[in-house]
Amino acid sequence: MDKGIRRMAGVAVMAAGIAFAAWLVFGAPHDWDGDVRLVRMAMGLAATGAISGGARLIFWQPKSESAEAADVA
Repeated sequence: MDKGIRRMAGVAVMAAGIAFAAWLVFGAPHDWDGDVRLVRMAMGLAATGAISGGARLIFWQPKSESAEAADVA
């Protein structure tokens, strides 16, 4: 995958994760009780995963390139 496309996809995934997390904090109903609280927690973890996955896409570096950089330094 091209670096530019990967970084644009990472920004899009990260923005979607931040928007989803903001909706969970500010827009979702706060009176969810019982098992729905667990669903809300799982959605929060999914938003966190999307944010960290987007960051991984933006700053991704193959192992071969990182090994070469370590040999040069």
